[in-house]
Formats: sequence, structure tokens, C-alpha cells
Amino acid sequence: MALMLFQQIPGQRQVQRGRPLQGGVAQNANTDAIATFDGVFRSADKKFLLIETEEGNSMRMAVTGSTKFVRDGKPAKPSDFKPDEKVMVDTSRDAKFNLIAVKVETAPAAKPAAASTVESKPEESK
Repeated sequence: MALMLFQQIPGQRQVQRGRPLQGGVAQNANTDAIATFDGVFRSADKKFLLIETEEGNSMRMAVTGSTKFVRDGKPAKPSDFKPDEKVMVDTSRDAKFNLIAVKVETAPAAKPAAASTVESKPEESK
């Protein structure tokens, strides 16, 4: 019986932790990211990024030397982002399960609703 326990331990070590699952990955997807958060940019410095989610939760995540900042599809600096600006943040986790910002990008601007070209006419009274 003890032999069976030792046989299962190596199988448990083969679990890939912190790596993306195989298959089902979208083209151009950031394979280092485990989650993406949409929110409003609050602040960023050399160590941390702070955003506020749509639910009103503040999220602080670590910034590393490999964190990419992208504004309008071009590389940017944290100082290029302004408070109250909508952002999308791809994140991963470190060994202590802290959130790490992998990529911070300005969210695409919402498309304005098309203006109606048909004018409403007042009803004629008979």
C-alpha cells in the first residue's frame, strides 16, 4: 500500500502550475496572462498599478520590468495613462499568488451610436 502512495506523488508533480492550458488559445492571445480585468486607471508607479473595476472594487497589482504598457496600439509608459481612463489589464500570478500586471492597455473607445437620419414628424390632426 505504501508503494502505491509513492507512485502517485510523481504524477502530482507533473501538474503544470501557472502555465496556460493547451489548446483553445485565441490567435495573438497573451499566453502569460491568466486573467484580464477591465476597469478605470487610478495610478501607477514603479512597483504597483491600481485600477477600479466596474463593480467598484479597487485592485492593486505589481508592476515588473516586463510589464508592457500600450496606448493606442503603441508602447507607452505608466505616466502616459491618466486617472479615470478605461483600461484592460492582462495579469498573471507570482509564487505567492499576488497579481502581476503583464500588459496594461487603453480600452478601445466606445463607438458612438449612429444618429438617426429619419426625422420624426408631428402627427397631423384630422
